[in-house]
Amino acid sequence: MKIILMQQTHTDIGYTERQEKIKDYHVDFLKQAIIISEAILKGEKSFQGFIWNNETFWIIEKFLESTDDSWHERLISAVKRGHIQLTSNYLNLTDLVDIDILRHFLKKAEDFGKTHHIRMNAAISMDINGWSYGYLDALLDHGVDYFYTCIHNHHGLVPFNQVHMPFYWEAEDGRKLLVWHGDHYAEGNAAGIHPEVHGIIEDNTYHQEARITDAQLDRIKHFLDDYMDSMNNQKYPYDFLPLMSLGLFVDNAPPNPYVMEVVRAFNLKYGDIYTIEMMGIHDFFDFIESKNLNIPTYKGDWNDWWSDGFMSTPQSVVDYKESLRTYHKLDKLLRQGYPIDAKKLDELKYELIMFSEHTWGYFTSVSEPWNKMTKKLQARKELFAARANELSDHMMDAFKVSQGEFLKSTGRPLRFEVFNPFSYTKKEKVKLYIPWWEAFYIKDGYQVKNLKTNQILMHQEIRVDEKARREVHVEVELNPFEALLLSIEPHHQRERLASRDPLVTHDSDYDYITPYLDQTLIVNAYMLETPFYKLLWNKDKGIYTFIDKALNLDLMRTHQQTGLFTPIYEKTEVEYQYKFNVPDMRSVRGDYGRNRKVFSTLRDIGKLINVQVVDHGPLIGRIKLKYQMMGSTYTVVELTAYRNEPRLDVALIMQKDTVWEPESVYLSLPLQVAQDEILYLDKAGTIIRPRIDQLPYSQALFYTTKSGYALTSSKRSLLVNLKDTPLLHLGTLDPGLIKYHDGSLKNSDDQYVWVMNNYWETNFATNLGGFYQFNYSIKLDQGNLNKEELMHKVSKLQDELIVYQVRK
Repeated sequence: MKIILMQQTHTDIGYTERQEKIKDYHVDFLKQAIIISEAILKGEKSFQGFIWNNETFWIIEKFLESTDDSWHERLISAVKRGHIQLTSNYLNLTDLVDIDILRHFLKKAEDFGKTHHIRMNAAISMDINGWSYGYLDALLDHGVDYFYTCIHNHHGLVPFNQVHMPFYWEAEDGRKLLVWHGDHYAEGNAAGIHPEVHGIIEDNTYHQEARITDAQLDRIKHFLDDYMDSMNNQKYPYDFLPLMSLGLFVDNAPPNPYVMEVVRAFNLKYGDIYTIEMMGIHDFFDFIESKNLNIPTYKGDWNDWWSDGFMSTPQSVVDYKESLRTYHKLDKLLRQGYPIDAKKLDELKYELIMFSEHTWGYFTSVSEPWNKMTKKLQARKELFAARANELSDHMMDAFKVSQGEFLKSTGRPLRFEVFNPFSYTKKEKVKLYIPWWEAFYIKDGYQVKNLKTNQILMHQEIRVDEKARREVHVEVELNPFEALLLSIEPHHQRERLASRDPLVTHDSDYDYITPYLDQTLIVNAYMLETPFYKLLWNKDKGIYTFIDKALNLDLMRTHQQTGLFTPIYEKTEVEYQYKFNVPDMRSVRGDYGRNRKVFSTLRDIGKLINVQVVDHGPLIGRIKLKYQMMGSTYTVVELTAYRNEPRLDVALIMQKDTVWEPESVYLSLPLQVAQDEILYLDKAGTIIRPRIDQLPYSQALFYTTKSGYALTSSKRSLLVNLKDTPLLHLGTLDPGLIKYHDGSLKNSDDQYVWVMNNYWETNFATNLGGFYQFNYSIKLDQGNLNKEELMHKVSKLQDELIVYQVRK
C-alpha cells in the first residue's frame, strides 16, 4: 500500500495567534520553505524528497506584499523546481463569502500563474465542511481542474458517507471538477509520521536535530493498520492512500523537512507492507489521472455543516451584510462610469472576504471568554466587518458628494435627490429626513413635490430617533441609474376642528373599526389587514393566521407548533455557581454533535404579552408585538404593512442577556403556499432546492442564504428576504438523529430563521449579550415563477435607492 503524504500549514486567520501575527507567520513559513528548497538544490540529503504545499493564495499575496524582488525570484525558482507547489483557493471560507468577491481573488491566483508560467490548476480547502454549488463554477471559471478537500467531522459529516473518495463534481453546464474528498487535514500527524525536532545551541551556533525511535516507527505501522481496517469497512478500493499532514501538530504550522528522515526510516523497516511517499498537490492529481480510475460523477450543492458558527457574532454579520449590499451598489456605479475609487473598492473586497474566512477567534473562546487573547482575536475578527462597514459608508458618502449632495449648512433647502443604482426599474417608498434644526421650514405644514412633473405626492410622516427627526415616506419609481428631484415645501394645512369620523372613535386603534373611514389598511391591537392579507393574533398562540385574501388561503402551515414571527430561545444549563474551573462549559458543547443541541436542552417559546399601534397612515401601518422570552430582557417584533403593496416588513428587536451556557435564538416562519409547493433559496453563486439539489448525504438541516428563500406553487409564490441574519433552519427544532440528504426529507419543511447561537466549544464567540435589531421582508407574488425570477425578486426586497439632500 502506497501512503501519499502531503504537507501543508492549514491557514487559520486567528485561532492560534493574533490575526496580524498569523500573517507574519505565513510569510516566514514560505521563506523557510524557500530556504529548504535551496538546501535540497545544494545537496542536503536529509531533505531530499520534501515538498511543501502552499495551501492558500492569501499566503502568496501577503508574501509578495511583505518581501522584496529577490525573495519573489527565489519563490518562483523554488516553485519551478517542484519543491513548493501553489494552489488557487484564496482562503478557507464560510458560505458567507460573496461569489463576485471570491472570483476577484481567484482571478489573482490565475493571473499570477499565467504571468510566471506556474501551474495553478489545483485548489485545497481544509477544515471546511461544504462549499456552495456556485463555488464550483467560480473554481472552474478561473482555471481550477482539481480540488482536494479535508472535511472536519467535528459538528459535521462527510457526503456519500465515505472519506477518501474521488468524484467528478459536475456543474449545471456540464463542466466537471475532479475532487478528492479526503479526511482530516492532520491525519499524518495523528499517525505520528512527523518527528520531534529539537533546536540545539552549541558554541553559540544553532542547529536542529530530528529524533526518531523504533517505537515511533512501530506506532506509525500500528496506526496505518487500524486506519486501513477502518477504510476497508467502507470497502476502500485503491492500493494507495493520501494523508494530509502539518509540519507541527497545530494549525498555522511551518514546513518540517525532517519528516523525510521518518519516511526513509519507516520505509526501510516496513516498506514491504506500506511505502510512504511525499507528493505535492499537482503530483498527486497527476498520479490520480495516471491510474485511469473509475470515478463517479455527482451534481448538486455541498451544503456546509459549519455555516452556523458565524451567528455567534450577530451584529457583525448585520454590518457585513449591509456592507456587502453597499459594495454591490458601488460596483455597479463603477461599471457605469461613475466616479468610484477602484482602489478603495478593492480594499473593501479584502475586508469583506476576510470576514467570511472560517476562523472566528481564539481556541479559548468558550473555556476562557475573559482571556485577553480571546478578546483580542474576537475584536479583530469583528473589525473586518466594522472596517468594511465604515469604508462602504465612506465611499457611498463620496459618491453622494460627487452627485451634488449639500452637506450640513445654514440655509440648506429641503430638496432631495433620489438615485437608482440598479440595472432594473425600481419602485420604492423612500425616506426623506427632516432634522429638528431644519423643521422651522415646515412649522405650518408641508407637501412633497416631484420637481420633474410638479406633481404633489402622497406622503406619510413618522417621528423617529426619540421623535427628534421626521421620517417622510413617499413612493417613487425610477428607471435604471435615473435621478429624481423631490422638494419638501411649506404648505399651510388647515387644522380640523372636528373628526372625520362622526363616532369620534379615538380608540379605533385598539378595539373598534369605524365604518365611516377608509379601512383598506386596518391596524389595531388584534389584527393587521391590508388589501392583500390579514394577520390575526392572540396571547396564547401569537400570530396564528396569515390570510392571503386573493386566494382566501391561510399561508401558515397546518400543524405549526409556533406562531408566525414568534421568537424562540434554547439553552442547555450548566451548574457552575460554586466552581472556578468549568470544563462543562466546553464539554457540553462537544456533546452537541451535529444536532446543535442535546436531549436536555431547554426551549422557551416567546409568549405574546402586549401590542402597540405605532403608525397608521395613508401609506403604511406599523405595530409592535411584545414577547416574554427567557434569555432576553426586551423582545419586540415590529411589523410594517403597506396599503398598496403585498409586502410585510419585520424587525426583531432584542436586549439579549449575557449567558455563558450554550444557547440559540430562532424566529419562527411556519409558512406554506400549497401542499405541493417548492422551496428555493439562493446561496453564493447558485439557486437550489434544498434537500433535492444536493450531493448525497450532505447536510440538510440549515442553510446560509445570499438573500433569502421563496415558496412557490402554481397559484402563489411567497418571497422571504433574510436581510440581516442569513441562516435558515429547516424542520423540527427537536434533537434527534442527524438530518442529511438521503432522499427521505421534504424539500419544504418548517422554517426558522436561526438568529444567533453560541454552542461551539471553541473558535466562535460565547457572549451574545447586547441590543439588536434584525430586519426581514415578506412579499406575496404570483405563482409559476422560475427560480431565477423568484430569487431576483427576493433579492430586490433588500435593495434600496440612494437619497441625499441637494441644492439643485
